[in-house]
Amino acid sequence: MPEGARHLWIEGDDGPGRAARAAEAKPTISVDCHRRLRGPYTGLGTVLRHLVPGLTPTERAAAQRHVIEVLVMAPELSGVLEPAPGTLTSGAMFGERTRWYSALRTRRLAHGIIDLLRELRELQDGSADAPLVLAFDRVDEADATDQEFLALALRRLDPARVRLVVGSSGGGSLSEALLGARDEHAEVVELTAAVGAAQEQVGEVDGADGVAARAFVWSECTASDTAADAAAARAYERIPEELRRRLHDERADELEALGERSLHLGAIPFHREHGSDLDGVGRTSMMEAVSHCIGLAYYSAALELCDRLRVVVPEEDFVPYYIVQTKRAQCLAPLNRGEECEPLYYHLLARTGRPELHMSLYYALGMLYTRLYSNERKDHDRARAFLNTSVAIATQLEDPEVRAFQTVFMGNGKALAEMHRGNLTGALELVEGGIARLAADLPDEKHHLHRSVLHHNRAQLLASLGRLDEAMAEFDFVIGVDPYYPEYRFDRGNLHLRLGELEAALADYNHATRLGPPFPELFYNRGEARIALGDVAAAVTEFSYVLDLEPDHLEARISLASLLLDSGEPERAAAVIRTGLVYEPDSARLLCTLGLALVDGGEPQAATEAFDEALVLDPALAEARVNRAVVAYQEGRFESALEDLTVALAQDPGNADLLFNRGLAYEALGRWDLAAEDYAVALLDEHCDQDEVASRRAGCLDALGQGTVTSADPAEILIA
Repeated sequence: MPEGARHLWIEGDDGPGRAARAAEAKPTISVDCHRRLRGPYTGLGTVLRHLVPGLTPTERAAAQRHVIEVLVMAPELSGVLEPAPGTLTSGAMFGERTRWYSALRTRRLAHGIIDLLRELRELQDGSADAPLVLAFDRVDEADATDQEFLALALRRLDPARVRLVVGSSGGGSLSEALLGARDEHAEVVELTAAVGAAQEQVGEVDGADGVAARAFVWSECTASDTAADAAAARAYERIPEELRRRLHDERADELEALGERSLHLGAIPFHREHGSDLDGVGRTSMMEAVSHCIGLAYYSAALELCDRLRVVVPEEDFVPYYIVQTKRAQCLAPLNRGEECEPLYYHLLARTGRPELHMSLYYALGMLYTRLYSNERKDHDRARAFLNTSVAIATQLEDPEVRAFQTVFMGNGKALAEMHRGNLTGALELVEGGIARLAADLPDEKHHLHRSVLHHNRAQLLASLGRLDEAMAEFDFVIGVDPYYPEYRFDRGNLHLRLGELEAALADYNHATRLGPPFPELFYNRGEARIALGDVAAAVTEFSYVLDLEPDHLEARISLASLLLDSGEPERAAAVIRTGLVYEPDSARLLCTLGLALVDGGEPQAATEAFDEALVLDPALAEARVNRAVVAYQEGRFESALEDLTVALAQDPGNADLLFNRGLAYEALGRWDLAAEDYAVALLDEHCDQDEVASRRAGCLDALGQGTVTSADPAEILIA
């Protein structure tokens, strides 16, 4: 692969032309990403199904470290890799699932597979001169999961080692993130199809309509790249509806016989939807796919299925209609479309008087206002009102076990609203009451997942209330009952870090990295632990990896730049910050850190400009103001330094460092009395350098007594 090679993007509605151009790149694996084939991860899952079985034992061990990601995307490989240990979430019985993954989970899964591809290439060094080339076609018809993976992979994968060849027909749609990744990281080749010639070849289809239509159905009705495809599609439209439905039934039966789980998220529900029993097996197949997709955080795919179900489930058939609509809302909220949920909930409330449905709908409304809406729309008091209603209804349910569980579940939602209102004690009382009631009123074998959720919530509330020993005991408990859930280890690691138990924090963070796909907060916090342990090199590695995952992670970027500055690498720190400004050009903190790097790099004028920009964006950013004063002092602009330090002291009265710095500026201006006053106030802080400040003050008093003026050294470095 020549130096400077890029990924390849082939654009155009000429399918054979795209395939021929992709073949020139000599792909190792070529896949069709059309979501109708296997739903979420149609493309990436197919890559894994081809790649993993042929791995060497050493390479397979690497794949085993990413088994969660691999088996979620390609469940058919469950006989090739050992399954990951289950969690209470993954193993919850039907009707007991009360925890749902964030929409960010698929992003974490994608990052894990990208890491795996990198690891495999590392293991192959010396045995493979050419890059691993993966070709993905029809990505504009791909599910959001495949598009998300490709957007990340185009950025994170080095095309000299793993090269992506991406084909887009232009017939579907591409996410904004994928379009941006294409433009930044790929060479784009645009093809022009011979549209006229293709149309001329289509002609009229003869009596073999049934054969052609069958071929079209066996393509899952996706074939569209050639004249023959177009002819088959026309034949499909011409044959009798009864025959079309029978063909879909046959194809669904054939696919089901394969026993491949991923087909049940794409082709099988599609064919059942268009088969002869839509109201029976069709609805069932689609609803099962919806539930499976929601359980794995495939919210875009589930939403598309719900929208298709809305057409065939009438409002008069209220219970199925209610289920479809509420599952649709369950997808809209994590996709940042929560504002579409509220009118839907009111619509359902107006069409039923069933208490248990009203209970669930009022709970859902409460979650919108305390958890799911943007900060501007949140209203925790309104949420509490809705949740009070859901609790009240729960207490009136007839079945004693259902009444106990639902009262506790709804009360846990109310606890969230109370916590957000700042009523931590009230939230804790609700959670502890729920734990006690489940223990008293339900058999021990029921609702293990929600019991663990309550204990986890109790641990977090105890930590927030400063009851740290009790919180630690509670984290120990939830890890004991659900040892493979990574967030529990992460949260306990955070508490260890807060307590200064650095080795214990590091052990929990390390354990969490082995329990699931990567998420940036884990590695950022592990970097903080590394700093506290004095391992700067390891912390640099952690923060660099966080930025590899998510380049817009502000805290990691500032932490990395600060470590580089402390290590005497201002140029490298400046480069890190300038990259960050591409993502957040209006970040005052980034501009301030850039100013620090420029100071250390010997560029005071550019540093001042960076501090100026930072203070325009955030006039209260003391660090930028103080460091601008430092530069001004060093350049002999004492009045400017004095002005900034005076403003900084107004923001932080009595700060001994600022008083000392302003004293130096007053000295430089020969204002001995004001300098002596600042030094005198600074001396009230026992943590200041008492000897240095006292010496300065004595010099000022001496100068006042003698009536002579001796300038302070303009090279004196102020405390930044």
